[in-house]
Amino acid sequence: MDKKLLLNDSLHFLGLSSGFTESDLKDSYHKLAKKYHPDSGEFTSDVMFVELNKHYENLKEFLLIHPEETNAETNINSEVSHPKNTNQSTKETLENKPSKDPIFQEYKLAKEKETEVILRYYEKRNLHPIELSTALNKELVQLQKELEPVLQVYANILKQHPSSLWANDAKNSLDRLRVWWSKE
Repeated sequence: MDKKLLLNDSLHFLGLSSGFTESDLKDSYHKLAKKYHPDSGEFTSDVMFVELNKHYENLKEFLLIHPEETNAETNINSEVSHPKNTNQSTKETLENKPSKDPIFQEYKLAKEKETEVILRYYEKRNLHPIELSTALNKELVQLQKELEPVLQVYANILKQHPSSLWANDAKNSLDRLRVWWSKE
């Protein structure tokens, strides 16, 4: 792979701009490591954590070889460089760049929807005990309704792309979400 493309992919993955410093790299790595670690992060598979480490090592190596070039725009395609000034700008840039893996894009959108729906459920329940009886918990009925499309995406990934990197995470997500449909 072209070194310039690899560098741009690594910058994008870690949410860094072309003028990143060693401190920026470490901060971004630690933030994403918490998110992607299979034991404590959002994903049960180690795929994203392995990717994070690959991109981190790539940027660390770049800093060692070209410490003076991290502030120069000439070594990186300016269309792909990312703003460094705010977290919001970085988030917007990352969300606007399409993924090269369409299955990941489906998985990511389903995971975001799942998180949003479950958080909204807990906000509506306002610290009331979890009640898995639809007769006693109207919020549970709404949660189940909103999770149905998410379950469908996970099921489609498993059915249509069983050898995908994301199939195992989709299966684990389906298994984990079954708790919301207890036998009454």
